[in-house]
Amino acid sequence: MTYTPSLFLRLRPLLVFAALALLVVGIEHMVVRLPTFALHPALPWGVLFDVLVGLPLVFYWLVMRRYRLSPVVLGTVVSACLAVAYWLLPASQWPQVLLFKLLPIGLEGLTLFALATRGRRLVRAWQAAGATETQVLSRLRLAAEQGLGTAGVVLVAELDMLRYAVLSWRERLPAMPLGTTAFSSHRESGFGAVLGVACFALLIESAALHLLVRLWSPTAAGWLLVADAYALLLFVAHGHAVRLQPTVLTNDALLVRVGFIWRVAVPRAALQTAELLQGDFATDAETINLARPLLAAPNVMLTFAAPVAVTGPYGTRRTALRLALYLDQPQAFLLAAGSPSDFPTR
Repeated sequence: MTYTPSLFLRLRPLLVFAALALLVVGIEHMVVRLPTFALHPALPWGVLFDVLVGLPLVFYWLVMRRYRLSPVVLGTVVSACLAVAYWLLPASQWPQVLLFKLLPIGLEGLTLFALATRGRRLVRAWQAAGATETQVLSRLRLAAEQGLGTAGVVLVAELDMLRYAVLSWRERLPAMPLGTTAFSSHRESGFGAVLGVACFALLIESAALHLLVRLWSPTAAGWLLVADAYALLLFVAHGHAVRLQPTVLTNDALLVRVGFIWRVAVPRAALQTAELLQGDFATDAETINLARPLLAAPNVMLTFAAPVAVTGPYGTRRTALRLALYLDQPQAFLLAAGSPSDFPTR
């Protein structure tokens, strides 16, 4: 089996850059707030160099080369660094050089040109994706992956999360076509109750921690509040996605979905065995526990004739020969999948 790095290893360069960027911006913020800052004309140049030159170079070295990102992403990072520089330095403290006056105009022009170029590529990818995908969201995800690369996958994932968190409160599971059976994974597991308690605990923790950090740094408290709000949106979106994305079995295919976190689509003939799980089980390199995001113990083990591709968060991919998952009606799934009801359990 091919070794696949974990999600942490994949995201480690991005996490390192984020930590370095926060450290640099924090230090520059303290320097700018020094009472003697205005007395040293060289300090504004140093702040601008660190933010506008240093951070983009670190991003290129750690992230852009590692993920082979488009130059459009680097331009976006430079624009963000420019916004941070304007936040750090008041307009009166910017060096009076024509270059810095023309820099925003040049960046805006380059950004618009890059967006126009990428827009044409995205339209062509959207048209090509229509040949294999009929659902709008799946077609957009495929087009973004082909037209925008990693940045497009991340963008669609964030839009998908916001859609579930904000627009899915009254959405209901659509009627299944003839020959298609859906199997839920949230009704009998207590998933909704556990997730509700987690959201309530996050709200209490966010309020208390925000008030505590505010005594030390109002800016840090604001960023912490933004992070907690994002985490709350993620929890809510995950709950709606689990409700609206069941495991689906048709006459020809098997589609296993765990919210918007894991997704496996294989021909039905690829399923070799399906058996009940009871009690604890040991995972290995060829087994993925898909019940973990549901906060439940798996009760069904799927074994395939050959390793299958599993799509994870933000387009990450893993391969596995066995999948452990939780279903509300495991016996009904075994019957629908063609396994006898007295299939031996583990």
